[in-house]
Amino acid sequence: MEAFSFERQIKHYNSYQKILLVGEGDFSFAVCLARAFDLAVNMFVTSLDSRESLMLNYSKAMSKVMELEARGCKVLLEVDVHSMSQHPFLISERFDRIIYNFPHVGYLHGPFSAECNGFQNRFHQDLIRGFLQNASQILTAIGEIHVTHKTTFPFSEQKIVELAQEVGLYLVHEEHFSLLDYPAYENKRGAWICDQPFPVGMCITFKFAKLHSYTTSGFNLGITAPGPWSGYSGIIGPHMQWSHQNLVRAYFKSAREMLTETGEVHVTHKTTYPFSEWNIVTLALEAGLFLVDVESFSLWNYPGYQNKRGAGICDQTFPVGKSSTFKFSKYLPVSSSMVREY
Repeated sequence: MEAFSFERQIKHYNSYQKILLVGEGDFSFAVCLARAFDLAVNMFVTSLDSRESLMLNYSKAMSKVMELEARGCKVLLEVDVHSMSQHPFLISERFDRIIYNFPHVGYLHGPFSAECNGFQNRFHQDLIRGFLQNASQILTAIGEIHVTHKTTFPFSEQKIVELAQEVGLYLVHEEHFSLLDYPAYENKRGAWICDQPFPVGMCITFKFAKLHSYTTSGFNLGITAPGPWSGYSGIIGPHMQWSHQNLVRAYFKSAREMLTETGEVHVTHKTTYPFSEWNIVTLALEAGLFLVDVESFSLWNYPGYQNKRGAGICDQTFPVGKSSTFKFSKYLPVSSSMVREY
């Protein structure tokens, strides 16, 4: 089968990435990606079900399996996410993206079957923890593990971010999930009602990476610095915050030395958590720079500018979200009330 002549993309995923999808239900999400890529030679798809179970539980599963295989995808059945890193067809593979949508252990019987039951919740947590542990073993150094799940109660009690941290993974980013972004994807329930959809509601795709999985980069760092960035190794880890702060602190000191008497140092960055914890205004003060102004940043004001990530995913953009341009000078402004934390 011919290799890709050019990159095809859908949402977070592109045809050059080596992708593993697990717990695929009726394989409709995999089919959605495969159709977007045209060829699926870089995709592996797994299911815990046997061929007989798929035929029994999902009306369209086998036709989707046939389509995936025709596009070059490797389909593996009876794969347990708790031991998949040792599977003979996966043990020597390394993936750029590993995807698990709406992980669900199935329903208990009797009084413990409700989603809000503590026993049910612990079973879900065990499933996700085991998946994350195995996935991290077959992830490339700069790869990401994506888990999409509901964020409302009782699903919020599964504490997915904390489970990831337990196995040495850190949250890189989270993004709202919409079925509209994935045509042909039909989310499915579990157990005896497998072939029925469920209301998705409020959902998030959590993106995790290995600790120290990305090397240092500086995203267009200059006296005007859009998004200073020291590289990835888990955005929310305190050690990573210190690394970012050290980068910004050193930048401020160097920039001040090159600044004219009436010049300004501009730093544009996200202002939501965890970026707000960098305390950029305080770092500037440490370097002898004072806040002159803060202005909301919009990509629309800079036609031709394409914001980029760092390290091994340099050429990909990222969602800017709520961002501000912080403007600093050598001298305290007339209105000293500007000197405050943001």
